[in-house]
Amino acid sequence: MGSTAAVLLARHDDVDLLVLDVERARAEKVVAHIGRGEAHEIDITGGRLGDDLRAAGAETVAACIPYRLNIPVMEAALAAGCHYADLGGLFHTTLRQLELDARFREAGLSAVLGIGSAPGLTNVLAKRGADRLDQTDSIDLFDGAVEPGGGFALPYSADTVIDEFTMPAMVFEDGVMKEVPAATGAVRYAFPDPIGEQEAFYTLHSEAATLSKTIPGVRDVRWRLALPIKIAEGFRLLVQVGLASEEPETVGGGTVVPRELLIKLLHRLPESAEAPHDVECIDARVAGIKDGAPATVVERAMFRPTPEGLSAGSFGTAIPIATIARWQASGRVGPGVHPPEVAVPAEDFLRDLEAEGVDFPATG
Repeated sequence: MGSTAAVLLARHDDVDLLVLDVERARAEKVVAHIGRGEAHEIDITGGRLGDDLRAAGAETVAACIPYRLNIPVMEAALAAGCHYADLGGLFHTTLRQLELDARFREAGLSAVLGIGSAPGLTNVLAKRGADRLDQTDSIDLFDGAVEPGGGFALPYSADTVIDEFTMPAMVFEDGVMKEVPAATGAVRYAFPDPIGEQEAFYTLHSEAATLSKTIPGVRDVRWRLALPIKIAEGFRLLVQVGLASEEPETVGGGTVVPRELLIKLLHRLPESAEAPHDVECIDARVAGIKDGAPATVVERAMFRPTPEGLSAGSFGTAIPIATIARWQASGRVGPGVHPPEVAVPAEDFLRDLEAEGVDFPATG
């Protein structure tokens, strides 16, 4: 996702691009691929990241990293005087990040949490839908994707996918936040063609953590994911046989942590040499009252592969954070720590995304 965000930022000549990675060779590979920018090696966990960011001259950090590292990188950005954005904190980390609001405001810096496709664009679409009603009662968010002929692959961070299939999900219902088992609450949801009807289920996500507080009067906020069937079935099997466990196992006289081994092996999966042909759709179904009568508004975003050869999934996740980073660098986001739905004016932000290639089809 970081390399994809770099490709998308490189579309803009007014961006001075720094590609930062714990391995210099990977950063250099990205810079060589896009033909511009500077490659820097950084230290995320050793306590020097603030110094590294300052030395590199960073003004805004678009953190495309495993969510468990969000807070250390956020602290480093604050120490270095940088604006900050990330791709999400799986609910619990997001709540901890929001506690840094006063410090970012005092420093005159902005931080936007969970500004990918989901969370991120889901939040902004939900806000736009709520703004079109006189009263908002419920928000149901759906993310579906299809890759015709595609096999098992990593759709995004291995750590995050495994957590989504194992950690209890959080849903906000009847005004109460509650915990439910991972991958439960399955419904059949009709996405537009070519995705079609898919099974969508609860996973741990941060939309409910913020929308339940930022949308006045809302009583229900639910998020459901519909991965391509081969990917969903593959991860269910890996979890079922215990390969997501963090309990050490004795194997051949040695000790192995199944989850650590699984992640290492997943990272060895080869990238497809074929051009991507996936399609992804996000729907925000917002129900409430309009002009005294019950009403439901559906806000939709569609992603397809880009001229640069980026997959729909990668493009959809990376374009919101790439866009918000430019907004932050130009002073268009106010100081403080913000969830996406209140960080930016929804219509202006969606207009920028549309110019970058995101499709917002009419839903009737």
